[in-house]
Amino acid sequence: MSAALVPHDGPAPAAWVPPAVLEPIPARQPPQSAGRGFRVLRALISLGPGGEHQLAAIAAAAELQAPHTAKLLKAAVLQDLVQYGSRRGTYRLAPECAPLQVPRPDTASTPRIRDVLQLLQQETGLAVAWHEPHHQLGRGLRLDLVDLLCPADELAAAAAQQDPDVRHSAAGRIALAYLPPGLTVDAKDRPLVLPDATRTAVRSSRIAVRRSHGTCTLSSPVMSGTSLLAVLSVTGPARLFEDPLRAQEFAVLIRRAATRVGARPYEASRAPTASAA
Repeated sequence: MSAALVPHDGPAPAAWVPPAVLEPIPARQPPQSAGRGFRVLRALISLGPGGEHQLAAIAAAAELQAPHTAKLLKAAVLQDLVQYGSRRGTYRLAPECAPLQVPRPDTASTPRIRDVLQLLQQETGLAVAWHEPHHQLGRGLRLDLVDLLCPADELAAAAAQQDPDVRHSAAGRIALAYLPPGLTVDAKDRPLVLPDATRTAVRSSRIAVRRSHGTCTLSSPVMSGTSLLAVLSVTGPARLFEDPLRAQEFAVLIRRAATRVGARPYEASRAPTASAA
């Protein structure tokens, strides 16, 4: 379905200053050990394909205690899903799990989306991604990965932003800051809420940030009038964002790209879900 986009009217965005690392919002842990086992596997995927990772990093990514994470990893080793790393206390996904490490788009991209991503990647040299937020009964709010251009395999998992809790990703924070409350719920219809200070900062700068395990992601909203149509993101090694001026340049480029999309007719992969006013 075609949607004519217009630039987001309103006050000019405030100058974006790279914030300190945002404190993660505690997520409710599933009671079943099977669910926690899947979280450990997802943590290994999010930490980067093909790499060896310390137990502490895996536990932090899975939001579990290290002793319990170690037990789950040992069980995964026995099932040939995980292998011990070359260094003591490290683990990696087994080769049989390689297909899990390659993020795949949830919906078909369009030539227009690909053009936007290619230009932004040329300008930044970073991994670039396009997500579209959708709400479905029984599943709650989710972010569909529509397209992804990644210059390095080790950035793919971070750039895909497939966190089970959307509050933990930069793209998810954009969605929570711009979508109406009726759509920002989880699979059990519980509200997903950002801290007031985070929501205010995201909306004033039109930038959300996530630093995690050596990578940094910046996301910006693509608006259709007052509705959130999509989220545009760039991801790269965290060291590239340590210089405030360089981080500010990345923020300007992604925000400009998102606005450029909204300033001309555009065919989305799906129609906007609802008003973000």
